Amino acid sequence: MGLTGCQSAPAEPQTVKVATLAGPTGMGMAEMIVGGVDLGKNITTEFTVAGAPDQITAGVISGEYQIAAVPTNLAAVLFNKTEGKVILGAVNTLGVVNIVADDAEGIKSIADLKGKTMIASGQGSTPEFVLNYLLQKNGLTPGVDVTINYVAEHSEAATLLVSGGATIAMIPEPFVTTVTSKKPNLKVAVDLTAAWEEANNGSKLQMGCLVINKEWADANPKLVESFMTAYEKSVKNVNDNPVEGAKNIVTAGIMADAALAEKAIPNSNIVFIPAQDAQADLEEYYTILAGFEPKAIGGKVPGEDFYSFGK
Repeated sequence: MGLTGCQSAPAEPQTVKVATLAGPTGMGMAEMIVGGVDLGKNITTEFTVAGAPDQITAGVISGEYQIAAVPTNLAAVLFNKTEGKVILGAVNTLGVVNIVADDAEGIKSIADLKGKTMIASGQGSTPEFVLNYLLQKNGLTPGVDVTINYVAEHSEAATLLVSGGATIAMIPEPFVTTVTSKKPNLKVAVDLTAAWEEANNGSKLQMGCLVINKEWADANPKLVESFMTAYEKSVKNVNDNPVEGAKNIVTAGIMADAALAEKAIPNSNIVFIPAQDAQADLEEYYTILAGFEPKAIGGKVPGEDFYSFGK
């Protein structure tokens, strides 16, 4: 979906390729995907919406995509793998994972999970590390004090909750909204974003972001600035007007159901936090992830250059 804008000073013709994941990571970009973005004369923008990170990773590494919306842990992997050629542009999503439980379970905090059995999705990735960290911060040992049965897909966990095959589960948006809409006795028992902030003295759980090809950004500073300005506006508009935002999210191919998207938007923690403003909280997050599994962030916590955009 490419549109060419009009400005007085023509630039060298180029196509800016932008990739995003479906789900909350891409929601803030929906307006731009549907309506186009004016980056100047001779500049065409092409958007790709992917269902899984591995569908866009190679394109980001090769430079095929100049901009991409990805999980923050993948951003660190890309930075390390390319030796600094892919850097952070902005954080676009806070935590989107919650613990959903049947009212009868009486779960109101992480501590209440003691002695319980739950299902979860996201094993071997950040949801598992976030859950284990929060359990440990609350004096609970995963697999000892809490039995966690992992399933392969988020959809499988959601289906088990709705069918009654499970009464407690850790799942991300928009699956949280799906199951709580279908079954009234299912509620968000623990907001893991809030639990993270409580456990880390107010540090925000930042799980989605925009990465930028550094060489391209250095060569096209005004173009990148125009994109980021438009993106910040797009994020604001989807949060301020969920009805219109939901329509754009469906048209863009980010979600399939407008009614569900509208309900999910307020719960998806869609934000725009510039790289430097995100640095302190993100470094803390990366340090914690590295303590569980260094591979989750590409082997090491990214250095100062990762946050160099806009400096």
